[in-house]
Amino acid sequence: MQIINVEQGTDEWFKIREFKLTGSHAQEIGNYGKGLDTYCLKLASEHYSTAKKEHFTSKDTERGNELEPIARSLYELEKGVDVTQVGFITIDALPFVGCSPDGLVEEDGLIEIKCPDDLNHFRMIINGEKEIESKYLWQVQMNLLLTGRKWADLIFYNPNFKENMIIYRILPDKGKQEELNKGIEKGTKILQEYKNKYENN
Repeated sequence: MQIINVEQGTDEWFKIREFKLTGSHAQEIGNYGKGLDTYCLKLASEHYSTAKKEHFTSKDTERGNELEPIARSLYELEKGVDVTQVGFITIDALPFVGCSPDGLVEEDGLIEIKCPDDLNHFRMIINGEKEIESKYLWQVQMNLLLTGRKWADLIFYNPNFKENMIIYRILPDKGKQEELNKGIEKGTKILQEYKNKYENN
């Protein structure tokens, strides 16, 4: 495992992630169907295009960028732990794969932070973990798989409520990780084929 210490969200970070299967698309990877095929095609087209790269942003993204550092600090205080920020994690044996957890917790853990809007945070307060979107669970499992960490805390933070931070401890799921490995294998083959065909034309 190699940790590349660049700030998440910067041009350098986006460049490092280019042409790689990442944790933010773990659900497509774990299902390894049409969604993975489309994702790989998109990765290849973006990688080989000479157009200036446009990085998607939205109100949700901007809110997350603003609130994530606050959530990380509050988590450290509440749990009495140190969180190390990382830019991007790669695996030497998997050149087309990587992930960007929101922090590594001491020796064994990691965190993934989500900053939902008021409606979705309230749903989480009222209904609990059944409101967790499956794509987040897949993302956490891919982060655990690639880092070899023993657990992850999935954090939901919204400062507009008394219960502003909700934390779920997630352990490695063997079944999901086996599916992720199959998807990584398939996705790697697809990306390698695109690379060979394009560069040998």
